[in-house]
Amino acid sequence: MEQRSLGRTGDNVSALCMGCWEIGGLAWGAMAAPTAVDLVQRAFDAGITTFDTAECYGNGRSEVLIGEALRGRRENAFIISKVGYLPGIDGAQVVLGFPQPQDYSPKRIRDACDLALRRLQTTYIDAYLLHDPPMHVVEHEAPFETLKQLQDAGKIRWWGVSATTGQTEVAAEAIRRWDAPVVETPFSAIDDSAADVVLPLAAERGTGVFARSPFANGLLMLNDEEIDALPDTDWRRSDVFRARMKAAAEPRERIQDLADQRDEPRHTTGIGFVLGHDAVSTCIVGLANDRDITANAPAGNPPYLDADEIKTTRVGPTS
Repeated sequence: MEQRSLGRTGDNVSALCMGCWEIGGLAWGAMAAPTAVDLVQRAFDAGITTFDTAECYGNGRSEVLIGEALRGRRENAFIISKVGYLPGIDGAQVVLGFPQPQDYSPKRIRDACDLALRRLQTTYIDAYLLHDPPMHVVEHEAPFETLKQLQDAGKIRWWGVSATTGQTEVAAEAIRRWDAPVVETPFSAIDDSAADVVLPLAAERGTGVFARSPFANGLLMLNDEEIDALPDTDWRRSDVFRARMKAAAEPRERIQDLADQRDEPRHTTGIGFVLGHDAVSTCIVGLANDRDITANAPAGNPPYLDADEIKTTRVGPTS
């Protein structure tokens, strides 16, 4: 699998990163712990050596399983984790339509980092991010000064923010105001708003970019029948997600047309759109089973979409 530069950090990361919300809790359907550990190890063997998690994914369960899976392999893996949502609700963001409790105070960040280190069975986290912070949090120095202190202590190597859907400006502000070494942002053919602000700014400043949700949580891939077949606990069965499906119809069609022209599966084209942008360091893909690994791993190698192909997909954000 291609190794891509992580901005000015000097690190390289695998072109694909395993998103580990799925293995943490019920937001995507239950997964047995042994199955999850095996899945992480199979992804690693397939060349996916970058892993994205958070303390709220299953109230720390995702971190625990990653730590177990990477025992003996830690030095060859790159782990991203996040802090901000308070534990107590499985998957944290699973309760759609209601505000979720967050805390970005220095004490909370320090305490959460120490707990994450224990769960991950490691002495350091490669990238530690503020998880979906509101803009007013990013405008204050205290959280970032705390992250820098953790970096100085050797507990984290790099720091930044992870922006939520519709809030890519939060990632841009972290780069502008604090010169964040890394940021995570939604980026897909469904919601390509990061291409207008975050990616050019990251390229200018040398910020590494973790691009998440290349399929926009399934908006690019799922049809109504497939949504109906999802586990009852999967949040994508909600009316909120189904409304987003309708809004995503046009970019889905454009990607499908391009996939037909390239003679490849739609998901490969979706990943190729993301990795076709040089400012992107890694593309975070959710993996739920061996089929997902087999299907997605080849997409972590070029050729990706070129500039002309990318232009045909640009329709702007839908959420």
